[in-house]
Amino acid sequence: MNGDTFRGEMGTVGERIRRRRLELGLSQREIASKGASYAYISRIEANEREPSIKALRKLAPKLGVSVHWLETGKPSPAEELAQLVLEHQGRSLPRRAITLARATLRDALAERD
Repeated sequence: MNGDTFRGEMGTVGERIRRRRLELGLSQREIASKGASYAYISRIEANEREPSIKALRKLAPKLGVSVHWLETGKPSPAEELAQLVLEHQGRSLPRRAITLARATLRDALAERD
């Protein structure tokens, strides 16, 4: 996920899915898949259903965004960390990279428990 289009929080999961789908010029049928039918996507976008993590994992790649962004409206910490590392090749990493690395590792370890 790149660009300012995705910066900051933006409403509900359904609103984020709908906005991103429309930005890409895709229909609900075009992003549908097994486990995320177009009818299910329609209900999510209408805020009538809360999507499962399985559905978000299927939708995120089709929408070119992270599951984290779909869930929260915020950039993925892992993506942000990767971007910082790539931008600072051969130079000292900024404090933000270290903070993100610690938080990402802490979250990953917490998910295992």
